[in-house]
Amino acid sequence: MARVNYNKEVLDAILHGRPVPKKIPRVPTSESESQIQQACILWFKAQYPRLWEDGVLFHIANEGIRLGGAGKRAKREGIIRGVADICLAMPRKGYGALYIELKRPGCYQKPDQRKWQESMEKHGNKYVVVKSVEAFMRTIQEYLN
Repeated sequence: MARVNYNKEVLDAILHGRPVPKKIPRVPTSESESQIQQACILWFKAQYPRLWEDGVLFHIANEGIRLGGAGKRAKREGIIRGVADICLAMPRKGYGALYIELKRPGCYQKPDQRKWQESMEKHGNKYVVVKSVEAFMRTIQEYLN
């Protein structure tokens, strides 16, 4: 059974017939996408040290807001919206490379990310959305073995 997060203050107001608070505090969620990604990289480094040293698994730094002229410069340098977080640049099982988009549980791809996924798959690459370190481990092991 799935674990349900709820806001205790809102639930209490509903159960006791009081007005629901206007500002609803955020319920703490699981690990951040960055924390998941860091754990994935640590696991990969330990599991596949030679591949790590060869640099075939890497993060594609494509996130963040760029102020001033930095955004325009990034576009001129080739930044593309929707690019996956991680690339394993090794051909396997008929694919040219493996692209991994990391998401926190309960989060989903944006339209730009789905569009980029379609393009990568059209050109013979594998693309996977991963929401946990365990799913990352399975994906890498299945792809490499």
